[in-house]
Amino acid sequence: MGGKKQKCFGKDVFERMNFLYQAGTLMAGNNKALSCYYGQLCKSIGKKAVLRIEPNLHRTMCKRCGNILKPSKSAELSISDENPKMCVITCNVCGKCRRFPINPNYNLWFDNPQSVVEEIRYDGESDENQKN
Repeated sequence: MGGKKQKCFGKDVFERMNFLYQAGTLMAGNNKALSCYYGQLCKSIGKKAVLRIEPNLHRTMCKRCGNILKPSKSAELSISDENPKMCVITCNVCGKCRRFPINPNYNLWFDNPQSVVEEIRYDGESDENQKN
């Protein structure tokens, strides 16, 4: 009725996920169990609110245990000689391997300007409102 209209849906959930990811990153070298717990909690909060984790962050999380993958602290990084060349990241906690092709010309769809429909800023105005 007279309540405030929320401009950015799920802002509080994104902030919580951001905090858990940062906490998991800090704990990655010291306490692996706690890092795994924070990573799993970050994923589950995103699933419950039906929000996606940014692809750059999602690539740094283990699919199996949720550990934040930091080279030489919580993961081993190697480059395979197969064709095409692959970056292989192996989790030190559970042993799960993630493979990413190495292609300097490849851009994620998320980074492509065509993928952005509307940009919502936390100050309350969107890009469409600023253009008018």
